[in-house]
Amino acid sequence: MLVLIQGGTVWPWDSAPVILLFFIFVCGLGLFVKQERKAREPIMPLSIWQNRLISTANIASLTTGVIMIGVTTFLPTYVQGVLGKSPTVAGFTLGAMSIGWPLAAAAAGRLILKVGVRSTALLGGVLLVIGGILFVLLGLVNTTVWAATGSLLIGAGMGFSSTTFIIAIQNSVNWSTRGVATAANMFMRIVGNTVGAALLGGMLNVGIKAYLVGNGGGNYAGQDVTNLLLSPVTRNKLSTSMLTLAEKGLTFGLHRVYLVVLAFALISLVCIAFLPKVTKFSEKEII
Repeated sequence: MLVLIQGGTVWPWDSAPVILLFFIFVCGLGLFVKQERKAREPIMPLSIWQNRLISTANIASLTTGVIMIGVTTFLPTYVQGVLGKSPTVAGFTLGAMSIGWPLAAAAAGRLILKVGVRSTALLGGVLLVIGGILFVLLGLVNTTVWAATGSLLIGAGMGFSSTTFIIAIQNSVNWSTRGVATAANMFMRIVGNTVGAALLGGMLNVGIKAYLVGNGGGNYAGQDVTNLLLSPVTRNKLSTSMLTLAEKGLTFGLHRVYLVVLAFALISLVCIAFLPKVTKFSEKEII
C-alpha cells in the first residue's frame, strides 16, 4: 500500500524505499505460501486454488473489490470536489449502488436456477463494464443523475457477480470445506479493496500533480488539492483561477482513476468468461 500511494509522488519509482518495500512484499508472500503448505491446519488451504471455479471466482472477486472501492471512495470526491455539490447529494449518488446491489443479489439467486452460474455472473460482469464506461464519461456529462446511474449499475453488477460466486463456490466443495472456501473468496474481495484504495489513490495523486505542473500550477503541486476542494471553508478562499485549475486537476486525476476502474471491470468480465460451466442448481441444492 505504501508503494502504491507514495510511488511516483513522494518517492520515485526507482528509489530505495520503493525497491525495499517491494522486496519485503515478495519475501512476505513467499513465506506465507511456504507456511500454508506445511501447516497442519492452514488459514487458507492452497489446495482449494486447484479448483478452477474457486480460483477463477477468487481472482474475479479481487478485481471487483478494486472496482467497489473505486466507486465508494472516489465518487463522493467527484460530486463534491468537481461538481461542487453537498455531501447529501454525494451520498445520494453513492446510495444508488446500495440499492442496485441487494436487488441484483436477490434476482441472482433465482436467475441461477434458470440460466446457470456463468450466465448470471456474466450479466454482472457486463453491468460492471457499462457502469465503468459511464464513470469514464463523467468529465463529458457532469450531472449527478449520470453519476448515480453509473453507481446503480456497478452495484447491480456486484450483486449479480458476488452472489453467484458465493453460491457456486459453496456448491462446488464438500461441507467441511465450505467455510474456508467462502472465507477465501471474501478475503480476496477485501484484498481488492485494500490494494484498490492504495492503487487508485496513488493514481489520483499522480494525475493531479501532473496536471498542475503541466498547466502552471506547480506551486500547488505539493498541496492536498482534493481536501482543499472538499472543504467549503478552504474552497471559498481559493481564487477563481486557482479554483478552476484545482477542479480541472481533480477531474483529470479522477478520469485516470475511472479508466483503471473500467480496466478492472473488463478484467473481471474476462475472468467470469473463464468460469467453468456448472450444471444448474436446484433450489434444494442452493438451500
